[in-house]
Amino acid sequence: MRKTRGVGFGLMLALAGTACGTAGGAGASAKAPAPTTAEPVAPSGAAEASAAEAADGRRAARDGIWIGAAAEGEMLTSSTRETFLGVWVDVPEIRPEVRPPMELALVIDTSGSMAGAKIENARRAAATLVNDLKDGDIVALDTFSDTARTVVPPTRLTAESRARLLHAVGALGVSGSTNMFDGLTLAESQVAAAPATHSLRRIVVISDGIANVGPSSPETLGAIAERGLRFRAQITSLGVGNDYDERTLNALAVRSSGRLYHLGEPREMANILRSELALLNATIASDSFVEIVPAPGVALVGADGVRADWHDGGSLRIPLGALHAGQHREALVRVRITDPASFEGQTRSLASVRLRFRDAQDSDLERVQEVVARTQLTGDEAAVASHVSSRTKAIVAIQESARIQMAAAQRLNDGQFMDADKELARAEASLAAQARVVSAPAEKKRIAEAQTRVAAARATARAMPSKPKAAQRNDALEMNASGMKDMGF
Repeated sequence: MRKTRGVGFGLMLALAGTACGTAGGAGASAKAPAPTTAEPVAPSGAAEASAAEAADGRRAARDGIWIGAAAEGEMLTSSTRETFLGVWVDVPEIRPEVRPPMELALVIDTSGSMAGAKIENARRAAATLVNDLKDGDIVALDTFSDTARTVVPPTRLTAESRARLLHAVGALGVSGSTNMFDGLTLAESQVAAAPATHSLRRIVVISDGIANVGPSSPETLGAIAERGLRFRAQITSLGVGNDYDERTLNALAVRSSGRLYHLGEPREMANILRSELALLNATIASDSFVEIVPAPGVALVGADGVRADWHDGGSLRIPLGALHAGQHREALVRVRITDPASFEGQTRSLASVRLRFRDAQDSDLERVQEVVARTQLTGDEAAVASHVSSRTKAIVAIQESARIQMAAAQRLNDGQFMDADKELARAEASLAAQARVVSAPAEKKRIAEAQTRVAAARATARAMPSKPKAAQRNDALEMNASGMKDMGF
């Protein structure tokens, strides 16, 4: 992951997570010269046809199937009782004509540790965000130190209100401790009251420290994030410097299907928020989730590395939230075959996998897409080897590698350098094993890229004992953020 890292599942959010996909920049573009004639210039028939074809192409891509799912193979060995079901969402690379209005709560840590370059860059980044948002968006500015405070309540942006917000941002100061619980709770209450017209909802948290006032565990703070997703609020966290609690920011990203960024340098804040806004501007779906419904003779065991909620009939729902153009989300669901005899020698359904979302380009219309994952059990090992699902095997390899990287990062934090190296060696071996069974070139390439990242992480771990403590901590945070990105966050 680059020096400044985004974690959008993930999924991700990687879910993401971690954040995949592309987004346009925020630079100004030159205006085309006005026609010299006083009469409006009508487009030619060819231009009209070309525009219509382009619009038809965008609609066709948008209306295509984004959801996919597969067992580890179309055929599995007769002894198989549990297997992974790979699930993926590939959002088409279509720039939306408009994005839905957004409500955003900007929550800034103003504890004493943010003094100096951190708060100066936080003010600059917040001003960049306020300037780049659209008229009609709703913005709240909150801070937290010993307690949380609303600096500017949710305000609809106009030229006048934007100026007031910028003035408030410029006056932010620092003092006190870090009450993240109150800051998140305050922001959540504001975004929960967003009008129905503002279907895109985000909480952006900037913090450099560990919560030390009020409830502070990653589980408790993550529960706030999870609750917020019920009304479409997702969290983007910016961890600044080397002293923030990555386990808490990880939990905020995973449980809200949001994104995590590690900022080694405070000056990176403005560019990160500009990039984050570009992703939000590319939103083409919101309130999305994947629903997995087991077939008869099958039971779902759980999902790895993502938030998943149980529903009636033993089905699972994996919330994804807003989806932007070009985004890719992946998940692994563990499946148990409870009636193996019915799968022996014949292809049977494992599960119905459905993507449900609100179409941000079509009046928030609810849409549903469905695929069915199937497999069979056989004693023919050659047939099993020739019917492997490359996509699912790649997801298994990359997500396991990501989890190991994050565990290794914690080992490094504890000074257990040799143990971290052993963990990463295990990740390398797992990736190599999966690379041998995957045949699709695209998935082979993904695994090779993951192998490169793990090799770099091992080199980092081996060199770490000779580095200063600050450099060790930054390397560990980089490794954690890299793992989160591979998970989709």
